[in-house]
This record gives sequence, C-alpha cells and structure tokens, in this order.
Amino acid sequence: MITAPLPPEALARYPGLERLGRTTTRLHPRPGAVTPADSHVGGPLRWPADEPWPTCDVPYMVHEEVPIPADLATRMRTAERGRTRANVLTDDELDLHREIAALVGPGFSGWGSRNDGPLFGHRYVPRPHPVPNPMVALAQLRAADIPDLPRPGGADLLQVLWCPFEHSEAPWGPTVRLRWRREAELTDLLAEPPRGEVGTDRYVPRPCRLHPEQVVEYPYPDELPDDLRRLVDEDDDEDDEEADEEAEEEAEEEAADYVATFMAPGWKVGGYANWSLTDPRPTPCPRCAGPTTLTLVVDSWERGAARWQPPPSDGDPDEATGVVVGRHGALRVFACLSCPDVPFLLDQQ
Repeated sequence: MITAPLPPEALARYPGLERLGRTTTRLHPRPGAVTPADSHVGGPLRWPADEPWPTCDVPYMVHEEVPIPADLATRMRTAERGRTRANVLTDDELDLHREIAALVGPGFSGWGSRNDGPLFGHRYVPRPHPVPNPMVALAQLRAADIPDLPRPGGADLLQVLWCPFEHSEAPWGPTVRLRWRREAELTDLLAEPPRGEVGTDRYVPRPCRLHPEQVVEYPYPDELPDDLRRLVDEDDDEDDEEADEEAEEEAEEEAADYVATFMAPGWKVGGYANWSLTDPRPTPCPRCAGPTTLTLVVDSWERGAARWQPPPSDGDPDEATGVVVGRHGALRVFACLSCPDVPFLLDQQ
C-alpha cells in the first residue's frame, strides 16, 4: 500500500459521504524499463503491424515576438507613472494596452522585456506540419493490471498517444488519440514506430513502470448533494467569520481541505474529477451528448497533501514521467462508453 488510509474522523464530519465513495486506480508511475507487454507510461506499444501509426495534421502554435516601437514604450511608462493606485490601470494605460494588442495582431498573449531591454509583444500563431506528424506513445494500460480501466466492447487494453506540440484546439496542448483493443487479438506487432518532430520536450514522457493501487475517493464539493455541500460551505463560513487577516488565510486553506483529503492526486484511472480551478464543467459526449466517464488523468504532479504523499522510501515521484501539462496542471480524458467508437473529450485543469 502506498496511500495512507482515510482517517475515520474525516468521514464523520460529513454524514452520508461514505455512500458516494468511488474507486479510482492511482498509477504511481516510476522510471524503469518497460516492454510492449506491460502497462506503462512512455514505453513501446503492442501495435498491429498492419495498422497505420496515428499522425497529427492539426496546425500547431508557434510563439512569435513583435517589437514594440520605442515611442509606444515611452508612452506606456509615462502612463504607468500616472497611477493613483499601484495595481489599478489608468484609462491611458487601458487605451495603450488595446493599441499594443492591435499592433501585435491575432494570437496576442501579452508583452514584456528581457533584463529591462526593448519591449516585445508576444503572440501565438498556427503553423501547419510540413507532413502529418507521427504521434508519441503516452501510455499503455491493461485491464489485467488496472481494475478501474473501462472495458468498452470487451476491450482490455487502452493505448494513448499524443502529438508533442502546442495546439489551439481546446484545451490548449497536445492532440490526443485513444485505441481500445483486445490483447488476445494482437499477434503480428509493429517492430519500430515512426518518429516525428517534437515541439515541446515536456510532452515526451520518460519510460515509467506503473504501480497500480486502487483507492476510494469522493466527489468534488460542488458535485455533492445539497445537504453535504452545505456542510462543506459551513466549514468555510465559520472560518470566514474570523475578523483578522490571519484567520481569513486559514479559511482559504480550509476551503481546500476537503479536496486534499478526499480526492486522489496524480496519474489515475477512473474516480472523480477535481474542478478546483474552473468549477465543474459539462462533459457531454461529442457524438451522442450523453454522459461521459472520467477515464484517465495525466497529471504534472504525483505528490498530494497528507495521506496522498508517497512513503520516504518511494523517493520523489513528482518528475517521474517528465510530463508537464499546461501550467503544471492535469489533462483529463472523459470517454463515452455507450457509443461504439468510444468518443472522448479533454479537459485541462
């Protein structure tokens, strides 16, 4: 066991929460040699020799810098000196912001300078791949190893691939492909997959062995029934009534305590989605508009708070895979298990 048990007093704070428990399989990726026969991150796939390797033809995003004229930079610095409050922009600054955005053009993402040098505007623009780009193997998951892996149509193997570039398709990041298979049907295998171009090194995973562990987790607070949600809100309200700033900071920490206690961090299969950054979003099937199931979480971090931390002997797993999603966030795959072709959608937190 890697995860410490849930303290009994934690559930006692929320009567009725226990019935909402759902299993999830924490994958616990750790660097190590893997083979096509294993469940793994970043290793070789059991890919049929007669099946084309997936490629990406979606334009990828390229960062460009646009010089900002010296007179415009001077006007900006003059406008900044006209502030009456340090963090409140003047009307002149707002007008200049719009002028800079128009100058930089579509894809504008801000501006800045290096070491107090000239100002540059930043933008991201789409660029087509010269040829369809072969995707990178992200993960291979066997139902025999991972009890919470769905088995649509009797499949017992999931292969996940992505294109290691930034793309503007929602969410911003790699394009993703899933392949659901039956292991018994895989005999004549591809010896060596094609290699493509890499735009972002943090989208190329290190080979990692998995150490699956099934645990129980509970819904995000906003997805709780009203009576339980009120209990969580009351915990926050009690702390918010404190008068001094220190108590208010403690209240903010309390607001995250439920998630830190009841929701598993890191790479996992199944379970509940953590909506701490955006609040819950709808995740309808892109084909039938029906419900989808959280199938896989690709996380930039493995270490969580308190009980979710690995034992000291397990080392520091946070950079085990080398994968960083967004701003050190997580990519979640929601799959429709009712449609025959298992369509899916992505969400990034």
